[in-house]
Amino acid sequence: MPGNTKRRQRKHRGTKTGKIETRGKTTPKNRQEAMARARSQGKRGPDRRDQPPTWRGAIMRGGFFAVLLFPIAILFGQSAPAAAILTVIAAIFYVPLGFYTDQFFYNRRVKKLAAERQAKKAARGKKAE
Repeated sequence: MPGNTKRRQRKHRGTKTGKIETRGKTTPKNRQEAMARARSQGKRGPDRRDQPPTWRGAIMRGGFFAVLLFPIAILFGQSAPAAAILTVIAAIFYVPLGFYTDQFFYNRRVKKLAAERQAKKAARGKKAE
């Protein structure tokens, strides 16, 4: 009888955020250890909301939604050429509208983060006094 060459799979426990932890390392011993572990693991990468909007992203998103509009227009009784024209017109509107909407929310977030940093700095300055 041949031996089993596959290694035994270990059980994993997933969290709500999608992080998978292996058994035996899941529970920190105290609060300080939990905070240190959270700081060291960090996020999965940079937050997309902290990246300024790009025209390339707006074109991709606008084009995607314009292409989704094509079968919907045909479904609602438009002929194929009319649906294609509608798709092009929608893309012309979707792309800049999407870019400037993203830019508005990005600028608002940058201002909010700057205000929070300023408030933290002021709070630290008051504690030192």
